[in-house]
Amino acid sequence: MKTQRFHHVIDFLFAAALFGVFLVSSVMVIAVGAGAYRNITEKSQEDYTLRTSLSYVNEKLRQADSNGALSVGTVGDNTALMLTQDYDGESYTTYIYESNGSLCELFTKSDAPADPDYGTPLLTLSDFGIERLAGALYRVSITTEDGMTSSLLLHPFSTNAEFDSAETDSRSAGSESSGVSESEVEP
Repeated sequence: MKTQRFHHVIDFLFAAALFGVFLVSSVMVIAVGAGAYRNITEKSQEDYTLRTSLSYVNEKLRQADSNGALSVGTVGDNTALMLTQDYDGESYTTYIYESNGSLCELFTKSDAPADPDYGTPLLTLSDFGIERLAGALYRVSITTEDGMTSSLLLHPFSTNAEFDSAETDSRSAGSESSGVSESEVEP
């Protein structure tokens, strides 16, 4: 009789231990899965910010693509992409720049002062830069809050003018509008 009770206790302890191992294994699998999901979600958000911001800049350039529409200047202390267009005989400029950790857009009359505080925040990022390379080639660089950097090389579609290849001042005006020629991503 004692041996039967002893077998029942051992059977119960074995089942309880097996259930405990199953429970611990399940919790570990869920924890690993949650960590993987979190990492995938964070990476997806970084990729979204990089790709969306570069696509946005590219599309704005394509919309404003005409001779003399693209220039690089400043809004406050920030380097800005300036897209100038005429609407109903009036000249307007769209400024795309980084301010307070956001990619911003400001649309105003060309002769009005551009105040960075009036721009519309579009996406969160830590840095936006544009530089004129050789001729009519521009590089737009964007850095996310997490330090991922991506850049886009742009070249005008509507260029008729000759450019001095030695001129690479990132704040020069009178450049041409542009379209995509190449994209590169840096981890």
